[in-house]
Amino acid sequence: MSDEQTDTVISDDIVFKGNIKFQTSLRVRGHIKGTIEATGELIVDDVGVIDADIYVNSLKANGTIKGNIEAKEKIEVGKTGVIIGDIKSPLLQMESGSKFTGNCAM
Repeated sequence: MSDEQTDTVISDDIVFKGNIKFQTSLRVRGHIKGTIEATGELIVDDVGVIDADIYVNSLKANGTIKGNIEAKEKIEVGKTGVIIGDIKSPLLQMESGSKFTGNCAM
């Protein structure tokens, strides 16, 4: 998904602490601490860092995520993606080179 198709971008110089709720799509290049709730798609670029529990429709992770993740549709972890926490999703796709520490329920 390109930037033009992403509704909101948190750039690499932003550190956000708190709860985020959104309905469309969010691309993270910065650092988020807190909770993320969404009915849309969360995209974490390779420089993005999230320290939060995540509840989304779908997730594309190329950065680092520390926290539990629940996705209604799917989770895609790219080769630079790191997930530390439990995952719950009906579909999980992990590229070679990605890292995952936790439990997975499908």
